[in-house]
Amino acid sequence: MKNKLVLLFMIVTAAVLGGLLGNLCEGVYGVSWLAYSKAIGLDATTLNLSVFDLTFGIHFQLNVAQIILLVVALFVSPKIANAIQT
Repeated sequence: MKNKLVLLFMIVTAAVLGGLLGNLCEGVYGVSWLAYSKAIGLDATTLNLSVFDLTFGIHFQLNVAQIILLVVALFVSPKIANAIQT
């Protein structure tokens, strides 16, 4: 269970720090490629059932810095989990 929590924490941390790093590198010569991002998702769709409305939608936007940090987090999290257990 602890391994999964460490992995979840590392993934969330990598996503947040990668987004911050991507925003900081935007417009900086030489590292602006880290800010390149692509958005994928489903636009909001509404299902009207007369009694209530359901709206579905999800969007992901990942930049290069986030992808790099997510890969690093996947490799580092088992080592951190093992260090915490001992």
